[in-house]
Amino acid sequence: MLSRLTLLLALMAFGIVSYAQDTTAVPVSTPVAAIKDLRSGTLIIRLPSNQRKMMALQDALENDDNTNQRAKWLEKELEATRKETRTFNNNMYRAFRESYNFSDVRFTYDYFTPELKAGNFQGHLLNADLEPDANITLEQKPAFILSFGRTNKDYSDGVEAMVILGEQLKSPPPPFPYYQRLNDFQKFWGSIFPREDQDEFDALRLVGKLNEKLYKYFYRNAGPTD
Repeated sequence: MLSRLTLLLALMAFGIVSYAQDTTAVPVSTPVAAIKDLRSGTLIIRLPSNQRKMMALQDALENDDNTNQRAKWLEKELEATRKETRTFNNNMYRAFRESYNFSDVRFTYDYFTPELKAGNFQGHLLNADLEPDANITLEQKPAFILSFGRTNKDYSDGVEAMVILGEQLKSPPPPFPYYQRLNDFQKFWGSIFPREDQDEFDALRLVGKLNEKLYKYFYRNAGPTD
């Protein structure tokens, strides 16, 4: 489970890097301005779809040249990817609904990134069933995106994390707390002595840590506004 999820997150990291490279001409707000904007805005959680990987597995499965053994392996890999993606996304949806309240929150899929980057949110936000729903609106702006992948090596050591990106998909510079590690010591310990609900527990705990970091930075630097 850990090795497969690590691979999926590594693949998602390329998406963060490639989109960020397109926005070099866009000025990045100061850390204090960014935390104020997020506090009054919306954090859109960009859930991984693993769409490309699943399409590649499906295409390979439909290849007539597959041996029976290879076809069985492909079917098993495809089903495992679907299950892990669904479980991860469900856990993160619950975690952000229950453990995050620093700002308003919405959800989307990674393949809607071009639409969100263009400011087109209609029909690209998700309901509680994690389905696109045109009735879900963005009530509070500006919008920030939270992705799952690796942090910017300019600001950190490139760790697997939840990464906050500005509206033009650039992370606010430090000391803005723009990321939360996905693999901390407590998660490592849980992989050795797992709880029955370990993945769900970790999601709730890690999102809670991110929420706490944002509040701490906000109150130290921007002051209460409500």
